[in-house]
Amino acid sequence: MGRLTIWFLLGLTLIAVSNNVGFANAEVGPSESECRPYIEKAIKGLKTDGVTRKHDSGELQSDQPSRDDDDDDDDGGQDEKETVEITDVDSTEDANSANDIDGDGIPDDEDDDIDGDGIPNDEDDDIDGDGIPNDKDDDIDGDGIPNEDDDDIDGDGIPNEQDDDIDGDGVPNEQDDDIDGDGIPNDEDDDIDGDGIPNHKDDDIDGDGISNQKDKDIDGDGIPNQEDNDLDGDGLPNEKDGDLDGDGKANHEDDDLDGDGTLNHEDSDIDGDGLPNEKDEDLDGDGKANHEDEDIDGDGTLNHEDSDIDGDGVHNDEDHDVDGDGLTNSEEPQSLDIDGDGVPNALDDDIDGDSKVNEKDEDMDGDGILNEHDNDMDGDGIPNEHDDSHEADDEEEEVKKRSKREVDAAPIVDVEAPASPAEEFPIEEEAVEVEAEPEVEAAVSEEEQEEAVNDEPAHAVEAEKEVEEDKSVEKTVETEVPAPEESEEKVAEPEEAKAEETAVSAEDDDDEEDDTKPEDELLWEGAIPRNRRSRQHITELLQLDEEFNAREKATDNVAEIILRDIKKIYENAVKPLETVYKYRDLSNRHFSDPEIFSKPLILFMGPWSGGKSSILNYLTDNEYTPNSLRTGAEPSPAYFNILMWGNETEVLDGTQLAADYTFAGLQKFGQGLEERLRGLKMKSKLLEKVNIVEIPGILEVRKQVSRVFPFNDACQWFIDRADIIFLVYDPAKLDVGPETEAILDQLKGREYQTRIILNKADTVKPEELLRVQGALIWNISPLMSSAQPPLMYTTSLWTHPYQDGAPARLLLAQERAFLRDLRTAIDKRIEHKIASARRFAVRVRNHAKMVDCYLNTYYNHKTLFGNKKRIADDIIDHPQNYHIYEGLSTLTNISRYDLPDPEVYRDFFRLNPLYEFKKLQETCTYFRGCPITKLDLAIAYELPELAGKYKKMSDAALASIEAQSESGSETAHAVPAEPKKTR
Repeated sequence: MGRLTIWFLLGLTLIAVSNNVGFANAEVGPSESECRPYIEKAIKGLKTDGVTRKHDSGELQSDQPSRDDDDDDDDGGQDEKETVEITDVDSTEDANSANDIDGDGIPDDEDDDIDGDGIPNDEDDDIDGDGIPNDKDDDIDGDGIPNEDDDDIDGDGIPNEQDDDIDGDGVPNEQDDDIDGDGIPNDEDDDIDGDGIPNHKDDDIDGDGISNQKDKDIDGDGIPNQEDNDLDGDGLPNEKDGDLDGDGKANHEDDDLDGDGTLNHEDSDIDGDGLPNEKDEDLDGDGKANHEDEDIDGDGTLNHEDSDIDGDGVHNDEDHDVDGDGLTNSEEPQSLDIDGDGVPNALDDDIDGDSKVNEKDEDMDGDGILNEHDNDMDGDGIPNEHDDSHEADDEEEEVKKRSKREVDAAPIVDVEAPASPAEEFPIEEEAVEVEAEPEVEAAVSEEEQEEAVNDEPAHAVEAEKEVEEDKSVEKTVETEVPAPEESEEKVAEPEEAKAEETAVSAEDDDDEEDDTKPEDELLWEGAIPRNRRSRQHITELLQLDEEFNAREKATDNVAEIILRDIKKIYENAVKPLETVYKYRDLSNRHFSDPEIFSKPLILFMGPWSGGKSSILNYLTDNEYTPNSLRTGAEPSPAYFNILMWGNETEVLDGTQLAADYTFAGLQKFGQGLEERLRGLKMKSKLLEKVNIVEIPGILEVRKQVSRVFPFNDACQWFIDRADIIFLVYDPAKLDVGPETEAILDQLKGREYQTRIILNKADTVKPEELLRVQGALIWNISPLMSSAQPPLMYTTSLWTHPYQDGAPARLLLAQERAFLRDLRTAIDKRIEHKIASARRFAVRVRNHAKMVDCYLNTYYNHKTLFGNKKRIADDIIDHPQNYHIYEGLSTLTNISRYDLPDPEVYRDFFRLNPLYEFKKLQETCTYFRGCPITKLDLAIAYELPELAGKYKKMSDAALASIEAQSESGSETAHAVPAEPKKTR
């Protein structure tokens, strides 16, 4: 019995050891070191009883007993030999763990709980129960094979390439941020699938058994390649990834950019973004739009050096679509770029990008047709016989040879160049700070103005009273610019009674005005002042120098693209409802091509003799010339003066202006307005960028004079199209009458575009200047319905030197702020176009919903045998009885103040019977959808998004220009200039 007991204990010990292998390194359960003393004790017991002895072979053999025991000897006293084979404990543990770690009789590859801890493998942070978390374990399933060499990492019996959950964490691979379970996120993991092969060398990055070239989801993140912003799953967005498909080849060296197995020149979608190349605005997926990309196809060769710009495998000389945008070379608009090198066709020395100068290129536009047989040599869409671009050089030579006009208006005295106001009154640090912040500079606080006023004129006032007593003040007065003679410079201001008589006589004397010729309005008479102020700051602040031309050309190209988008949105979303509900019969506010593609419009308004014409002459450098606008204290003829750019100075009458593309909309106001239109074309750098309009001076007289044309409607036409509006006032004429009130009422809603200019401020004593400013603000602000007072500039805008004692530093600072504001309006012309388009779209939407509300009310009250005209007329005449306006405001959130008055709709429905319109619901079709839905989308999303698109594209264009200029300067410094060859 003793031997049997010992053998039984030994067996129990071995079973305990095998069952507790999984807990060897755990905190609960016996460890190997704890079990080993029991094993040794059992073996020692066997040896001490003389039952066993250990041989080198590892076998324990039983000897004959020392004493006879008949009971124990079953073989009749014969010697009994028993052999038991005991293997080493460590080798036993390894064998068990390789097959069945938890000893439950289920092989590990079939066991849902390998380590027998009661936690399923897909929820167990330590699958093999070795005390090492899976994400730090080099052998997750505990099979003795490192993960990188293991074909079945999680030990579930499914090979990795067929396993939907490689690391066995219960998260499918396409949703798993760490596919191989190594603790490194996929986007930071050099070996996503944990097969020991780096991603850039791995033909199957995500380990799904599908090669990358055939895999529709290369990185295994569950997002198809064409929709994946990170194609290879390396954590870099595609547009910033130097290796798009993660194959270890840089994009410009990769013959298969998107890794789809199709070579780039045969691939209809090079960058794999799901957009065909001809519709893809970013062909190579580098984040740069094609028209801004110096390497369109991403092959590492710049466009101007690339024989195949769009990477379609067709040489540029034989390619009918060089830049791959879906438009043939002959269909490319002139403003765009056939070869995609960032230089517009009109300015490109090599239009088709074949490295041949246009003059030496037999096929200039690269359309495959030789120039001698090509009806459109330059590919601008204009036949050669109607294309003036080829005659541009000849015209420039003729312009240079053309003699200049002589200025015979007044004798010009040869004088030295006058000192600028900046030299006469040096600007201190405060003025420099003001230049950095135009808004603060424009709205100068009263305290600062008082300091400036009290600081500067003090010496001048003392000089007038105590010249003999204070010698230092006398010297200061001598250094100032001497005032011109009163007979030449100053014009006596008329008294109020004379002003009214002059105003009435100017309106009543029709015969004299009818005999006025267009040139009479532009007739200037007077003497040129001796000391004229410098205009250099105008050129600098308005950026009229040549150095800004390249930047403006780059932004102009982008601006034209955005304007085309505005037109497309208008035609697709706005125009259908505008036509169906006849919006043009309701309002004079129209929106079409002239409003979209015209230059920025600068509008000057205000009372008569406020200095508007002088400001226009000053800005356009048209002072003291035969074509200067007539200025003076007396009222000028009541004309709308329109200044435009032209190669030659030319005076236009109303008929010519009404025929102009930009101002054709003025024809609807009748012949009376055409007779009051005067245009002046001249070659001015400012007029290349803008059109300037001066509205006739407002006459505030006791007797209101009727005009022969709708003056307020004509003013509203210009206000709706203006990018910035200036109200010009004379310090001596601050009265606000009925006509001014009507004009200010029309400016409601445009307070952010309206500025006030207090002109001729140097004629007011410094101590009275603040009082005049306050009176003007108090007169105008209530009429504009604005809680915030309008922005005001106090200055004197002409080249005459400031009068003695005037706060010159303040006036100059305000003038500079005015010029910066004007430049800002020019720069924001696209934003203004987008805002105008959106305002018009909102008006059309409100009108459509208003008509629909009238229609619903009509059909709700119409009976089978009722008189439809009588019912419609009652609704139109008494909309308040049917709560039409209140119901529309409640149901659509449209403000009552954004809707026209009932009288307007009464006239509208008299012209267009109510029952002839369709309901909004009836305008919807199965294929085209609902027009009102398209209009709502355009207002809420499409038009606002254009502003962000323009900013992004213009910034990229400017960055490209700066990079080119920097590279050009570096090249100029690096390469010595070659000596000029003499002919």
